[in-house]
Amino acid sequence: MTAGLVPGSPLTVGVQTSGVAPVLVVKDAAGLVAGSLTFFGYLDIIDCILNRNASYTASVTSVAGGFIEVRVDPV
Repeated sequence: MTAGLVPGSPLTVGVQTSGVAPVLVVKDAAGLVAGSLTFFGYLDIIDCILNRNASYTASVTSVAGGFIEVRVDPV
């Protein structure tokens, strides 16, 4: 769901574990999943969230149709 997301929108980063493999996702202010994240090293972020109690935030840097670019930072 990309409606309402604009550059600068804050997102939270989490892991969905309901499927076969964990998926790194971002959620909007209402807690709705805005999309999944894939980038070099995303499996390390999943490990940090699940096994090291780490927290991350993301902010939207650009929106082009259904493609959202974000910056992920540790909290």
